[in-house]
Amino acid sequence: MARFAERLTQLRNERGLTQPELAERMGMSNGAIGNYESGRRVPRIDDLEAFADFFNVDMNYLLGYSNERPDYTLEQIWVMECYSNISDENDRAAVTAILRKYDRYQKVTSSRSLA
Repeated sequence: MARFAERLTQLRNERGLTQPELAERMGMSNGAIGNYESGRRVPRIDDLEAFADFFNVDMNYLLGYSNERPDYTLEQIWVMECYSNISDENDRAAVTAILRKYDRYQKVTSSRSLA
């Protein structure tokens, strides 16, 4: 699990988060994050899944079995996090509608420029 400790530290640092900030966002204790990053503690499968979801990486990447990971910018990750944190169903539907409208607009303007 040493590879997990390295990857977790790397991903946290890439996001510019401190251990306490990551702990708060993950609903874990500061000590748990410190233990994971030092390799003193092995995460449960549900914690691994939560980390993979939070950092938008595959669990195989997180565990060091793969070096492939999505190539998202921090802004794209921020947008995905914001969207996933929308708890109100009506708000989520409104944001989805706006994104769909924008997507249709982009396709229309793109096809016009090709003509």
